[in-house]
Amino acid sequence: MSQAQTRSIDVYTGDTVDVTPVDKLSGGGTRIELDVEGGPRWRLDVNSTGNDYDVVTSWNERGELADVEVPAWIDDVLAQLHRV
Repeated sequence: MSQAQTRSIDVYTGDTVDVTPVDKLSGGGTRIELDVEGGPRWRLDVNSTGNDYDVVTSWNERGELADVEVPAWIDDVLAQLHRV
């Protein structure tokens, strides 16, 4: 996935998640932003294998900075991205 190339992924909850690479990390990973249409948004640092991440920040559905729990489908999304 090249930088600024947004990919839309449909998850099993019926939501569509837009995933945008933000920056390459020095350790080989990538900082990505996940935006649920009409819902919350997360910025994650994902390691180079795509199987581990740290939440950098999150926003609620109103666009306010908030501590929003990462949904259960995140592992499925990261696995799809890693296969690309």
